[in-house]
Amino acid sequence: MSIVTPDSARLPQARGLGSQILRDLGGLVLLAIASLAAGLVMNRFSLSPLPIVYQAPEQRFDAELTTLVAAAPFKIAPAATVGLEEFRSAAGSKSALILDARPSVFFEQGHVPGALNLARDDFAHDYRDLAGVLQAAHDKPIIVYCSGGECHDSRLVANALLSLGFGNVSVFTGGWDAWSAGGLPASTGNGR
Repeated sequence: MSIVTPDSARLPQARGLGSQILRDLGGLVLLAIASLAAGLVMNRFSLSPLPIVYQAPEQRFDAELTTLVAAAPFKIAPAATVGLEEFRSAAGSKSALILDARPSVFFEQGHVPGALNLARDDFAHDYRDLAGVLQAAHDKPIIVYCSGGECHDSRLVANALLSLGFGNVSVFTGGWDAWSAGGLPASTGNGR
């Protein structure tokens, strides 16, 4: 003789209900994973994808500036160029904003007097630091130089400035090499 109690009668129902909940929960997790994967794929191939990780506006601006100045030299439109005499005259009369595109360590060792350091390798940071000066000189001629010779940093910085809306930007192609070879004055330190 078997004794049936109210608890033993409910036991098979409880086990069936527990397995049903686990099965439903597993299906829900699979559905969530499939939805997430579909959303990531759609975002990746979107014309204007959303960032996966939040970036502050300053971080997004830095990323855009870094991308802008990192363009390969052969993929960018050429900026106008100036020779040594025109550059010397502009630097001496302070009729143009002079920007040194070399890394800060080289700038500090020696640069054209009155030049400001807008290094290609730290463009976003330097651009933010010089934003007030650059905006004040928006309509003034700007001449960018680097080491000279095979150095493309000045062209990259000049073309980034042109892309940012500065209209009168040119490159001194002789660069620091031509300036110092001419025995022209030099300044040291960070110049700010």
